Amino acid sequence: MGKKSVLSTLRFIFLTMGCLVLIFCAVAITVLNEYKPVVKTYINGEFIGYFSSPQQFDEVYNDLVAEKQNIDPNVKVYLESEPTFETSYIRSNLLAEQNVYTNLRAEIKTEYTIYKVMVDGEEKMTFNTQDDANKYAENLKKEVAKLNTEVKLEKVEELGEMTTIERADSILKDIVDRNKPVETPKVNVVKRTNYAQNTYYNSGASTEVANTALSQGGVWPTNLRQISSSFGYRGDYHTGIDITGSGATGHPIYAYKTGVVTFAGYSSSYGNYIKVDHGNGLATWYAHCSKLLVTAGQEVTQGQTIALVGSTGWVTGPHLHFEVRINGVPVNPYPYIAGK
Repeated sequence: MGKKSVLSTLRFIFLTMGCLVLIFCAVAITVLNEYKPVVKTYINGEFIGYFSSPQQFDEVYNDLVAEKQNIDPNVKVYLESEPTFETSYIRSNLLAEQNVYTNLRAEIKTEYTIYKVMVDGEEKMTFNTQDDANKYAENLKKEVAKLNTEVKLEKVEELGEMTTIERADSILKDIVDRNKPVETPKVNVVKRTNYAQNTYYNSGASTEVANTALSQGGVWPTNLRQISSSFGYRGDYHTGIDITGSGATGHPIYAYKTGVVTFAGYSSSYGNYIKVDHGNGLATWYAHCSKLLVTAGQEVTQGQTIALVGSTGWVTGPHLHFEVRINGVPVNPYPYIAGK
């Protein structure tokens, strides 16, 4: 082989190697532009997403913690296990398209501390600060010493609706009002021929009004007949009687006598309830209704359906709480409806 031929061969080899180097560089540049180094992230063995680095994971996690703390600064935010990372390469567009905030948010656990004001074992108010709960619990103890009032701490994963200060003030007033001592005037005995024994009632300011109401009669205020709680003391002072029965919810409630509705609305203790003024100092109240069928100012006739039995307000089950009031003073309703 001549010298000229060797040089041609070497030239060909070098040109070929140069082309290969250029091709390799072009491919490398394309790959580097198209693919990015990332860390595949797992929590509890579950794939969460791709992050550019563990530091980016920390940034996203801290953003989500701040999001939860904006709801409640005292919330505990945590992951059930530490994240694990694997180095990988993915297309740049995949890194941009994934929503790591959504993926990671689903793995974050929260623990809120709430404080419930319990009155005789029943939850009355819920706060997310102990100071507010303690304030209302102490006020209740001060106003109504006989009630067993305490603050109960609970841990929950989701923060539900808390009691507003305005609502708490209203609940406190209702509890205090319902537990005010009721004046017990002299007791009168009323002889009734349509039931077996003498029945007593608190006459309030007017025995004459009571006797007139008894003589004129009225109707039993629902088609249910079981009295589940009587008038008078039962740990607290019960200002009426509770009437219930099988499948009580939705049963009709009747106006005791003809009169005018003076109130039809809601309170936290009575739930949906109605007051009817029958004139001459006599009024009747109907509480815990599932639905009200009359409005304030409306005239009603004796026996008219004015509401439906329910379990709104402070109750343990559906019933009608029925009150008779003489000149504003609660009296035993039973003599007024017995035998009806």
